[in-house]
Amino acid sequence: MAATLLLNLPEVRYSTLASVMPTLADEGLRRLGEPVLTPLPDGFALSAADIDKTRGLAWALPMADGALAVRVQAEVALDAVGEGEKAWHRAMLSVRMVDALGKGHERAAFIGAGTQAGAVDSVILLVPETSELQLMARLLRVPGTFSVSELRLSWLVERAWVSPALLALWVLWLVAFGALLAHWLHAARYRAGLVLAFALVLAAVAMPGEWRNVLQLQVTAWVHGWLDWLGWVLPEAEGRGLSDYVHFLMFALLGAALAVARRDLAAWRLIGGLILLGAATEAMQFLVPGREGGWLDVGLDAGGAMLGVLVTRLGLMRMA
Repeated sequence: MAATLLLNLPEVRYSTLASVMPTLADEGLRRLGEPVLTPLPDGFALSAADIDKTRGLAWALPMADGALAVRVQAEVALDAVGEGEKAWHRAMLSVRMVDALGKGHERAAFIGAGTQAGAVDSVILLVPETSELQLMARLLRVPGTFSVSELRLSWLVERAWVSPALLALWVLWLVAFGALLAHWLHAARYRAGLVLAFALVLAAVAMPGEWRNVLQLQVTAWVHGWLDWLGWVLPEAEGRGLSDYVHFLMFALLGAALAVARRDLAAWRLIGGLILLGAATEAMQFLVPGREGGWLDVGLDAGGAMLGVLVTRLGLMRMA
């Protein structure tokens, strides 16, 4: 876990070729919807009083030879930015890539609503054969103010030794997960169910970000459609979404399967092993393109594991 996290620190994994600090005087600056623009000492502020247009700024950025990613760093503040027409219609700081076929690919470095402030430090992988790149700061059909300061972009080029190191880490992770599954399968009941639950967790963890995003949009639309039909509302905290429920439910399922399969092991041992697995899967996600781990996800995994193990064990005790 430590080797995986250290390898994926941008300062270790990448070599910075150039830094760019866009300013209001850049010749490549392009405005979207003629926003009200206020200079800041080290950045800018956008404001919009209406909701009928997209307001924002866009910079055309030069491509660096051999670049695999761009790192966006900034301080962002929002002042009373509304939710907009859709959940994603808010203030956004993003990178837009145009590939050789002319297709645009946009990746958000920051997205938010309401009155808040936060730091941005996002590494965005480039789409293969990217021919054009833009940095975009926008208010998406919402009134309010969006200020950006200390905006920095770095072209990141991967060092030659990183690919073999990544391969070695993948092999080590797969061996470790295989050893853990073999340990759980020893003297286990209903092994097929336990293997299936374990495989579903690993498949979800190892799914590239591009695939995960498409699947999440489709599933979210399907779930909200059913909930609207039933008259229910799915609770959603600011900045969180369906993936949080997936984390919780996956480990609740795995905890239940493990509690049934290994009745000989104490509940605390099962929960401890699942919490360690949750932390390990979050660390491994730094090796997956377009994914990253987080402590909140570890907490969701732990909560789901405890619920799955304890509820299942309680049910088995009542059936005995």
